[in-house]
Amino acid sequence: MKTWYTFRLARWIFRFVTTRRVVWTLIVLVSLITVLWQWENWRSARELKAVHQRVIERLGTDDPFAFMPPSVTDEQNYFANPLIESWLHETKPGTLGTHYKPPADVLVPEDFITPEIVESDDGGPGRLDLKAWMAKRAAPAGEDAVTTLSRELAQHQAMLQKLAEGVNKPYSIMKPGQREATEAAGGNTWEAAIPQFKNLNRFQKQLGLHLRSAAMVGDNEKTAMTAQIMLRFSEAPARGGIIGILVPLALHEITFDALHEALEHPAWTEESLSRLQVRLGQFDELESYEKSFGGEITGMFAALTYFRRHPEVVEQLNVSQPGWQGWVDRAFEFAMIRGPIGWHDANIAFYADCMVEQLGPAGKAAWLTAGARDEKVRQLSKEANSWPNPRRILGAIAIPNVGNISRVAAETLFHRRCLIIACGLEKHRLRHGAFPASLEAVKEDLKLFTLDDPARPGHLPGFRLEKGGYLLWSAGPDAKDDGGVKDKDWLWRMKRP
Repeated sequence: MKTWYTFRLARWIFRFVTTRRVVWTLIVLVSLITVLWQWENWRSARELKAVHQRVIERLGTDDPFAFMPPSVTDEQNYFANPLIESWLHETKPGTLGTHYKPPADVLVPEDFITPEIVESDDGGPGRLDLKAWMAKRAAPAGEDAVTTLSRELAQHQAMLQKLAEGVNKPYSIMKPGQREATEAAGGNTWEAAIPQFKNLNRFQKQLGLHLRSAAMVGDNEKTAMTAQIMLRFSEAPARGGIIGILVPLALHEITFDALHEALEHPAWTEESLSRLQVRLGQFDELESYEKSFGGEITGMFAALTYFRRHPEVVEQLNVSQPGWQGWVDRAFEFAMIRGPIGWHDANIAFYADCMVEQLGPAGKAAWLTAGARDEKVRQLSKEANSWPNPRRILGAIAIPNVGNISRVAAETLFHRRCLIIACGLEKHRLRHGAFPASLEAVKEDLKLFTLDDPARPGHLPGFRLEKGGYLLWSAGPDAKDDGGVKDKDWLWRMKRP
């Protein structure tokens, strides 16, 4: 009897499915899905073509290799230094585990108490708080803090000498660079083993401690040598893209603060100041920002195109969350893998369009309006993430939160140019015994360098003498020169102790 009812049920289902009405319904449904699939592919392809043209017009190319650090020989690369190479390791050969890992306290004694830096709020440098440092330790009776610090750091002089080898080479790029690593991975950016430098900020701060100490005791040779080493490390990211500007910005902040304090002390010669000027003049944060952004756009464009060709890679992103949200995420993964290819094209187009909008027009003053562009893109990204939209969500995830990077780049460039000017002013002081009344007196010394105020291209930073030193200022993010007023302009102040 059970078999009989099963047979009747199967026969009824067959007759129902094969009725003309149901057949036509299925035909119409399949046709509609096909049309929608083709429509999605067609319109997304048009979007992608238009945005691709916009990328080409803004960047001049869509080749990510054009924005990667160049391939250089060991004879030209500072990072071919034997000591630095000894710190390069692969945790698992052939994986992304490539990294430089020097000992944590490679440039300071074991159990060394690091002096704190007291930050300035008037445009001056952060200064070592040696009084508080001496109170924490037992120093020989009658020995002052500067002598004590110099003595304790002296045992690492040989290490600094090794780091100085090759410091005048034309390039400073971690090995293997992004270009070589990507080529070794067959062009697949997801598999490129690009190295990281572990605890790089800490390492740079240790160098800064040596620089400050050497300047305080008047060690001309060590001061000049350490300054050059710090600048080489500041310029040495292995990759382009946003990381390629974030790392130098962080390192240059540490380096420039140490240089600022070091220039307050009579530990420089005209020759060492000239060499410092030349090295400082070989880098431009806003140009680097533009190039890094171009690398980010073209690199992620290529990565999302790889997703398009291999949609199954989406499963490896592990975006699923617990609960009902996890079901939504899994549905999204299924849609991106089984859905129309046009959804991938639309995501690529959305990402690239937002990033080109965020980059803005070419020009030295484009950073001044970057905040409004960033807010616009953040809103678009927020709307795309408000509900899983297969045409937008992957592109929205790829958009980095760049925030005020361009503003930080402009302010860092201002500090760089202040240091170049400071070198010229210090050379004048060495020759004449005092700082000049205006920058006109050092124009010949500065004529080889671009020294515009980043907020006002074509104008030098403001300058005036003060008791015991001078003040340089930039018009800042509002591009309005307030005459060096605190909290309105960017300030850079020099005071001779």
